Amino acid sequence: MENYNTRLPQIKLPQYGRSIQRMVEFCRNIPDRHKRTVYAGTIVKAMGDLFRENNPEAEISQQALWDHLAVISGYRLDIDYPYPILSREEIKARPEHLPLPQHNIMIRTYGKVVEQLVQQAMATEDPARRIMLFELTANQMKRIFLVNNPLAEEDDNKIIHDLLTITDGKFSDDIYQVYLHPADQLRKLTQYDPAAQVVTKKKKKKKKKK
Repeated sequence: MENYNTRLPQIKLPQYGRSIQRMVEFCRNIPDRHKRTVYAGTIVKAMGDLFRENNPEAEISQQALWDHLAVISGYRLDIDYPYPILSREEIKARPEHLPLPQHNIMIRTYGKVVEQLVQQAMATEDPARRIMLFELTANQMKRIFLVNNPLAEEDDNKIIHDLLTITDGKFSDDIYQVYLHPADQLRKLTQYDPAAQVVTKKKKKKKKKK
């Protein structure tokens, strides 16, 4: 019979996955306390690497990781913890969840941050700077679209159309002047960096002059 996840015991902390859960169970069965503690340190390191991989912009303390280890083990891991471990009651006493923001996002693909960037561009009085901000925003939109639609064909007209939609058709003369970078270039970026694109853009213009 195949070992489906639905038939397996529930994972204590799903963010760390079943592999960490199994490592903790293995650790609990190591007879020697010192070896258990050393192996537990290896698990915590793996948990930290996994957390940073899934949350590159977030930070987590070593103490929190050891707390999580205790939770995963069901508080049955007999080791020398390097920190005082929070009890079950302290873990459960969490603050209430903050309500989700109820903003009406015009095009959800790009998110609220892009709309805020558009508003910032529209509020800029200097025409040259306004076009530059629209260009940065448009390239960020294109990068987001490519990340969410990896098999989609490159379509700059769609990005321009979506940007015009968000601006409600205002500043169309500025928006039609923006330069959109090639898809393969934007796909290499984890976040659109305008400074990294300036050199490439200038090089392309030089090639056209030749």
